[in-house]
Amino acid sequence: MQDYQTLKNKRKQFLAVTGFRLEVFEQLLKFFDLVWDDYITHFTVSGHERRRPKKVRKDGAFPDSATMLVFILSYLKNNPLQETHACAFGMNQPQANNWIHLLTRVLRKSLDKAKCLPSRDIEPLNKLLLEGQEILVDASERPIPRPGDKDVQREFYSGKKTPHNKKPNRK
Repeated sequence: MQDYQTLKNKRKQFLAVTGFRLEVFEQLLKFFDLVWDDYITHFTVSGHERRRPKKVRKDGAFPDSATMLVFILSYLKNNPLQETHACAFGMNQPQANNWIHLLTRVLRKSLDKAKCLPSRDIEPLNKLLLEGQEILVDASERPIPRPGDKDVQREFYSGKKTPHNKKPNRK
Protein backbone atom coordinates (compact mmCIF):
# COMPACT_ATOMS: atom_id res chain seq x y z
CA MET A 1 0.00 0.00 0.00
CA GLN A 2 1.24 3.48 -0.85
CA ASP A 3 1.41 5.83 2.10
CA TYR A 4 2.95 9.17 2.95
CA GLN A 5 5.42 7.82 5.52
CA THR A 6 6.98 5.47 2.96
CA LEU A 7 6.94 7.90 0.02
CA LYS A 8 8.30 10.97 1.80
CA ASN A 9 11.75 9.37 2.04
CA LYS A 10 11.85 8.77 -1.73
CA ARG A 11 11.76 12.28 -3.16
CA LYS A 12 11.90 11.33 -6.86
CA GLN A 13 9.16 8.74 -6.44
CA PHE A 14 7.11 11.17 -4.34
CA LEU A 15 7.27 13.75 -7.14
CA ALA A 16 6.37 11.10 -9.73
CA VAL A 17 3.38 9.87 -7.72
CA THR A 18 1.92 13.20 -6.57
CA GLY A 19 3.32 15.81 -8.96
CA PHE A 20 4.48 17.87 -5.94
CA ARG A 21 7.83 18.41 -4.30
CA LEU A 22 7.74 17.38 -0.63
CA GLU A 23 8.06 20.98 0.62
CA VAL A 24 5.09 22.19 -1.47
CA PHE A 25 3.07 19.11 -0.49
CA GLU A 26 3.62 19.87 3.21
CA GLN A 27 2.45 23.47 2.72
CA LEU A 28 -0.71 22.23 0.99
CA LEU A 29 -1.17 19.60 3.72
CA LYS A 30 -1.66 22.35 6.32
CA PHE A 31 -4.67 23.68 4.40
CA PHE A 32 -5.90 20.17 3.60
CA ASP A 33 -5.82 19.27 7.32
CA LEU A 34 -7.87 22.36 8.21
CA VAL A 35 -10.53 21.61 5.61
CA TRP A 36 -10.58 17.88 6.41
CA ASP A 37 -10.92 18.49 10.17
CA ASP A 38 -13.75 20.93 9.55
CA TYR A 39 -15.53 18.44 7.29
CA ILE A 40 -15.09 15.37 9.50
CA THR A 41 -16.20 17.31 12.60
CA HIS A 42 -19.59 17.99 11.03
CA PHE A 43 -20.10 15.06 8.63
CA THR A 44 -19.35 11.37 8.33
CA VAL A 45 -17.22 10.04 5.50
CA SER A 46 -20.41 9.02 3.69
CA GLY A 47 -21.64 12.64 3.88
CA HIS A 48 -24.29 12.31 6.59
CA GLU A 49 -24.49 14.87 9.36
CA ARG A 50 -22.44 13.69 12.34
CA ARG A 51 -24.41 12.76 15.48
CA ARG A 52 -21.50 11.57 17.63
CA PRO A 53 -17.97 12.91 18.03
CA LYS A 54 -15.37 11.60 15.57
CA LYS A 55 -13.33 8.61 16.81
CA VAL A 56 -10.06 7.50 15.25
CA ARG A 57 -10.58 4.00 13.87
CA LYS A 58 -7.80 1.45 13.67
CA ASP A 59 -9.35 -0.05 10.52
CA GLY A 60 -9.70 3.28 8.70
CA ALA A 61 -8.93 3.50 5.00
CA PHE A 62 -6.01 5.89 5.58
CA PRO A 63 -3.50 6.04 8.45
CA ASP A 64 -3.36 9.86 8.28
CA SER A 65 -4.51 12.89 6.32
CA ALA A 66 -1.19 13.09 4.47
CA THR A 67 -1.89 9.69 2.91
CA MET A 68 -5.36 10.94 1.94
CA LEU A 69 -3.72 13.83 0.14
CA VAL A 70 -1.26 11.47 -1.57
CA PHE A 71 -4.25 9.34 -2.60
CA ILE A 72 -6.18 12.16 -4.28
CA LEU A 73 -3.15 13.91 -5.81
CA SER A 74 -1.85 10.67 -7.32
CA TYR A 75 -5.31 9.89 -8.69
CA LEU A 76 -5.65 13.31 -10.30
CA LYS A 77 -2.09 13.34 -11.66
CA ASN A 78 -1.90 9.80 -13.03
CA ASN A 79 -5.56 9.18 -13.94
CA PRO A 80 -5.46 5.41 -13.27
CA LEU A 81 -8.44 3.11 -13.40
CA GLN A 82 -10.25 3.29 -10.06
CA GLU A 83 -9.73 -0.45 -9.63
CA THR A 84 -5.96 -0.02 -10.04
CA HIS A 85 -5.85 2.97 -7.71
CA ALA A 86 -7.91 1.13 -5.11
CA CYS A 87 -5.52 -1.82 -5.23
CA ALA A 88 -2.51 0.47 -4.70
CA PHE A 89 -4.13 1.85 -1.52
CA GLY A 90 -5.52 -1.43 -0.15
CA MET A 91 -9.24 -0.90 -0.77
CA ASN A 92 -11.90 -1.94 -3.25
CA GLN A 93 -13.14 0.08 -6.23
CA PRO A 94 -16.43 1.33 -4.68
CA GLN A 95 -14.50 2.59 -1.63
CA ALA A 96 -11.96 4.30 -3.89
CA ASN A 97 -14.78 5.92 -5.86
CA ASN A 98 -16.35 7.35 -2.69
CA TRP A 99 -12.98 8.62 -1.42
CA ILE A 100 -12.11 10.16 -4.80
CA HIS A 101 -15.35 12.17 -4.85
CA LEU A 102 -15.04 13.29 -1.23
CA LEU A 103 -11.33 14.13 -1.32
CA THR A 104 -11.64 16.00 -4.62
CA ARG A 105 -14.04 18.40 -2.90
CA VAL A 106 -11.77 18.67 0.16
CA LEU A 107 -8.73 19.32 -2.06
CA ARG A 108 -10.58 22.00 -4.03
CA LYS A 109 -11.58 23.78 -0.80
CA SER A 110 -7.99 23.44 0.45
CA LEU A 111 -6.60 25.00 -2.72
CA ASP A 112 -9.20 27.76 -2.44
CA LYS A 113 -8.21 28.41 1.19
CA ALA A 114 -4.54 28.52 0.13
CA LYS A 115 -5.53 30.91 -2.69
CA CYS A 116 -4.10 28.49 -5.27
CA LEU A 117 -7.14 27.89 -7.47
CA PRO A 118 -6.81 28.90 -11.10
CA SER A 119 -8.70 32.03 -12.03
CA ARG A 120 -10.94 32.35 -15.05
CA ASP A 121 -11.40 36.06 -14.46
CA ILE A 122 -8.93 38.71 -15.59
CA GLU A 123 -9.51 41.21 -12.76
CA PRO A 124 -7.83 39.20 -9.96
CA LEU A 125 -4.88 38.57 -12.30
CA ASN A 126 -4.52 42.29 -13.07
CA LYS A 127 -4.63 43.08 -9.35
CA LEU A 128 -1.86 40.55 -8.60
CA LEU A 129 0.28 41.86 -11.45
CA LEU A 130 -0.07 45.45 -10.24
CA GLU A 131 0.99 44.34 -6.75
CA GLY A 132 4.13 42.75 -8.21
CA GLN A 133 3.03 39.23 -7.22
CA GLU A 134 4.81 36.30 -8.87
CA ILE A 135 2.43 34.57 -11.30
CA LEU A 136 2.74 31.03 -12.61
CA VAL A 137 0.96 30.47 -15.90
CA ASP A 138 -0.13 26.95 -16.73
CA ALA A 139 -2.42 27.17 -19.69
CA SER A 140 -3.69 24.94 -22.41
CA GLU A 141 -5.46 25.89 -25.58
CA ARG A 142 -9.21 25.55 -25.29
CA PRO A 143 -11.81 25.75 -28.02
CA ILE A 144 -13.73 29.02 -28.07
CA PRO A 145 -17.46 28.80 -28.74
CA ARG A 146 -18.21 30.90 -31.80
CA PRO A 147 -21.54 32.29 -32.96
CA GLY A 148 -23.55 30.34 -35.54
CA ASP A 149 -24.05 33.35 -37.83
CA LYS A 150 -21.37 33.23 -40.58
CA ASP A 151 -20.89 37.01 -40.79
CA VAL A 152 -20.43 37.39 -37.05
CA GLN A 153 -18.30 34.22 -36.98
CA ARG A 154 -15.77 35.73 -39.45
CA GLU A 155 -15.01 38.34 -36.82
CA PHE A 156 -13.72 35.57 -34.50
CA TYR A 157 -11.89 33.47 -37.12
CA SER A 158 -8.12 33.59 -36.66
CA GLY A 159 -7.25 32.26 -40.09
CA LYS A 160 -5.23 29.38 -38.62
CA LYS A 161 -5.49 26.01 -40.27
CA THR A 162 -6.28 23.49 -37.59
CA PRO A 163 -7.00 19.76 -37.95
CA HIS A 164 -10.75 20.27 -37.89
CA ASN A 165 -10.81 22.83 -40.73
CA LYS A 166 -7.97 21.70 -43.00
CA LYS A 167 -8.90 20.81 -46.53
CA PRO A 168 -7.72 17.37 -47.65
CA ASN A 169 -4.88 17.16 -50.19
CA ARG A 170 -6.34 15.99 -53.48
CA LYS A 171 -4.16 15.10 -56.42
